[in-house]
Order: sequence, then structure tokens, then C-alpha cells
Amino acid sequence: MRYAVLTTKHHDGFCLWPTRQTEYCVRQSPGRPDVVGQFVESCRKEGITPGLYYSLWDLNCAYYDDDTRYADYMFAQLEELLTEYGPILELWFDGGWDKDHPTRNWPWNPDWRRTQNADVLGGSRWRWREMYHHIHALQPNCLVLNNSSSDRPGVVKSWPADLRSSEHYDFVHDDRLCEPILDPVHVDPMHESHYLPLEYTTSLNPDWFYVPGKSYIHPSAETVRSWRWRANRTQANLLLNVGPDLRGKIPEVHAKILREAAERNAVSVSV
Repeated sequence: MRYAVLTTKHHDGFCLWPTRQTEYCVRQSPGRPDVVGQFVESCRKEGITPGLYYSLWDLNCAYYDDDTRYADYMFAQLEELLTEYGPILELWFDGGWDKDHPTRNWPWNPDWRRTQNADVLGGSRWRWREMYHHIHALQPNCLVLNNSSSDRPGVVKSWPADLRSSEHYDFVHDDRLCEPILDPVHVDPMHESHYLPLEYTTSLNPDWFYVPGKSYIHPSAETVRSWRWRANRTQANLLLNVGPDLRGKIPEVHAKILREAAERNAVSVSV
């Protein structure tokens, strides 16, 4: 593993760092731990480059539907994350469909290109373009990705961007296999070409979080190894989600599979 990405704020709006923008954060937790700070420190100690996930959608913010005010809130939080924790490899944005899509749900309807405002579909309610440039003014080398959702793998959801997402392998939606766009060249609205690499994202859990006592089918070590090589063959990265348990630890059932997958991968490389 070369890099790791921590969920700093998910759709519920709770922040894993002591943000100055809301009280809905780790200051309300026992011991007031700065989880983001601990994460980036531990990553760098082990030679792993830290990245951060940030949900655009926020179920807690009282003025979430006031687009201008909420964008100011996000800009301020992103400035905290990008000025107080050192170099960040990437910012992984998610949840954009809640304001982009008329349904406020993630599945995409191609007819919206004819019936909906193109700027809204491209993230204008988040002030996406301004936010992208704000990020790069703070950290020019930070890569920005806005998740296109499982049904549109490899699509550039909002422009500008530095990476494209492919969420899940072999995802079936409406009886259709959603295969990612593998061509790394993206032509922007000004007809200029850009190289945008692909990042596959999938999970060891059936969803993205640890649920105590939940029954599910776990991918094998060979499956995990194949995910890595499928990404490698298309010159893409693999971001593999592992949901920590209630102690903040990687569950042993995951750790065992990951260790075995790493051993199989090492043998394949040596051969």
C-alpha cells in the first residue's frame, strides 16, 4: 500500500477533526481525539501518503440548502484540512448527487442532459470550479476527485478534476453491467485534452462500514489480489475500503485476508 484515505466527514456531517466551523465534531467525543491528525501522523510514520475523503452532502448542517453559505462552510473546512495537516495526496469528494440530481439520489438518468441545467449537473450548487481552484491555491499537488457513483464508472462528474473514480468492480445497475471508461484522456468543455487517471474503489464489506454481527460474504484473498491486478492492467490505482470496528481497529477477519492477498501478490511479482 502506497497511500491511504480517511473519511474525515461522511454524509451525516460529523467531523473527525476539531473543526472551528461546527460543534458536531470530535470535540464532543471522549478525550477529544483529533482523528485526522492521528491518521496523517501514523501514515507518515509508516511511509504511507495520506489522502482525505470529504462528503459534499451534509445531513447535519442547518443551512445546507443555502448554497452560498454552505459552500463558504465547506471552503473553510477544506482550508483547515489543507493547512493544518501537511501535504495531502488527494481529496476524495462524494455525495454530490444530492444537489446535482433532480431526484437527490445517486442513479444517473441520461435524459437530464436535455431537461436539467448543465451547470447544476456539473456541480455549480457546490461552487465546484471555485472550490477546485481554492484547493489548488492551498496545495497545488493535491489531486481532486468527485465520485461519479457506481452506475457511471470513469465518468468525469464535475470539471475541473484530476482523477476519475470507478466505484466497485462488476457493478450491475438496471440489469446492465457498468463498465468503466478506460481512456485516460478527457476532453474538457473548451475542447482541451487532459490526462485523468482512474482510481478503482471497492470494499471488503458489502457496504462501506463495519456493522457488528452482520452476516455477509467476504471476498477471498485471491479476489482481493485480482482486484489489484485488474487495476494495474489498466494503469489505474486500487483504493480498497476497510471499515474499522468500534475500537478503531481493522477487524481480524479483514486483516487475515489482506495479509494473505499481500503474500500472494508478492509471490506473483517475484515470478
